[in-house]
Amino acid sequence: MSVEKLKILVVDDDLFFRKMLPKKLSSKGFIFDTAENGVEALEKLHANPDVELIISDMAMPEMNGLELIKKIRSTGKDVPFIFLTASDQLNTAIEAMTCGASDYLLKDENILRTLSISVDKVLEKHQLKKSNQKLLQDLAAKNKDLEKSNKQLLKLNELKNKFLGMAAHDLRSPLASIRGLSEFLLSEIFGYLTEEQKEYINIINKTSDEMLTLVNDLLDVSVIESGNLDIKPLKTSLISLIKDRIKLYRMSAEKKDTRINFIPEDIPEIFFDPSKIAQVIDNLVSNSVKFSPPGSAIYIHADVDKAMVKVSIRDEGPGISEEEQSRLFGEFQRLSARPTAGEKSTGLGLAIVKKIIDAHHGILEVNSRLGVGSTFSFKLPISND
Repeated sequence: MSVEKLKILVVDDDLFFRKMLPKKLSSKGFIFDTAENGVEALEKLHANPDVELIISDMAMPEMNGLELIKKIRSTGKDVPFIFLTASDQLNTAIEAMTCGASDYLLKDENILRTLSISVDKVLEKHQLKKSNQKLLQDLAAKNKDLEKSNKQLLKLNELKNKFLGMAAHDLRSPLASIRGLSEFLLSEIFGYLTEEQKEYINIINKTSDEMLTLVNDLLDVSVIESGNLDIKPLKTSLISLIKDRIKLYRMSAEKKDTRINFIPEDIPEIFFDPSKIAQVIDNLVSNSVKFSPPGSAIYIHADVDKAMVKVSIRDEGPGISEEEQSRLFGEFQRLSARPTAGEKSTGLGLAIVKKIIDAHHGILEVNSRLGVGSTFSFKLPISND
C-alpha cells in the first residue's frame, strides 16, 4: 500500500513528542501537522479535513483524547485514530476502543517502533475498509440500475402480453369461421365438389386449424404470463376426466394404427381445475399420438405416488435426447423429432402445460430415451391444504 503524502495529525501536550514523532516517521513520506490538545486538534481538522490519521495522547489539558475522539465521531468522520498513553488501565483502553479508536499504545521505551508498526497496520486496514465501502456502493448502484432495468423489462413484458392477447383474441373468431365454413363445404351440404375442389378446401381447413391452434396457444401464454391464470379447483374424478379426453384422440390415433391403452387404478377424488388439467392431458396425449409411429401403442397410467396422484403417458416414439430435454418446457421450442404424419406443433404446448401444473402446485416430469420412446408424467397433490 502506498502511504506517500498521507496527512497525519499528531496531538500531544508534550512539545518534545510533537517534534520527535514526525522526524522518526519522516522516512515513510507522511505529511505532518501537530496540535497541543483536543481543542486545537479540532481547529486543525476543520482547516484540513483531508487528514487521514490522528495520533493522540490520552491525557491533555482543555480537552483530553477521549473527549476529542467522541467529538470527531459525533460529526460522522471516520478518520483512523491511534491513542498513546502512559496509563495501562484496562478500563481506559476499553473505553477508547469503544469510542472508535483504531489502536491503543503504551508510551514505553519501545513506543516508536510499535507506533511505526501500528501506523502501517491501521492505515492498511482503513484503506481496505474504504475499498470495501466503495465496492458496496458500486454494488448498490449496480443493483439500483438492475432493479430499474428489471422494472422496464417487466413493463415491456406486460405490454407484450397485452398485445399478444389482443392480437390472438381478434384473430381467433375469423379463423374459427374460416375453419367452420371449410368443414361445411367439405361435407358437400351445398353441393358436389370435384376432387380438385376438395383438395384446395382441405388445405384451407387444415391451415386454418393450425393457425387457430397457434392463436389459442398464444392467448393461453399471454394470460398465464400476465398472472391472470385463474385456477378454479373442484373435488372431482381425475380418472373420469382422463377417459373423456382419451375419446377425443382415439380416432386420430386409429388413423395411424396406434392404440391408446388406459387401465385405471383406484385413486381418490382430488381438487383440481378440470378445464385446465384437460388442457394438460390433451397436450400430452396429442403429442404422443403425433410422434408415435404406425402400429405402436400409447400407455396411460394413473396411480397414487405418496401424497400425490401421478398420471403418466408413455409412447413408443423416437424419444428425446438429454440435451433437448432441458429445453422441453420453454416457449417456442422446436425439437429434432418430427410428427410421424406431418402434424404441426406451435412449440408452446409444453410451456403451457408446465405453467398449469405449477399453478396447481404439482410436478411435471419427462423420462425419455432416443429410439425407445418418452414418458411424460404430472403429479397433483391429494390434499388441498
